[in-house]
Amino acid sequence: MKTVDLAQANLTVAELIELAEQDTLILKKPDGTEFVLSLVDDLAAEVDALRQNEEFIAFLSWRSGSTRRVSLADARKRLGI
Repeated sequence: MKTVDLAQANLTVAELIELAEQDTLILKKPDGTEFVLSLVDDLAAEVDALRQNEEFIAFLSWRSGSTRRVSLADARKRLGI
């Protein structure tokens, strides 16, 4: 897995895709937001990597502990759809 700092790298989407064909990329925005660019065939490897990511697992644990729920009908009303 390779990190590409988008604040420093001046790469086109095509160049990023070429790099992602060789290795899974973490694309990091200047604000710190990160995205993953990977071959679809590598999805199983990404799932495994997420399972080993303590910060991600802690986030999921925190989210699953929430007792606040919104029904689909209420969500649609709120969104006006």
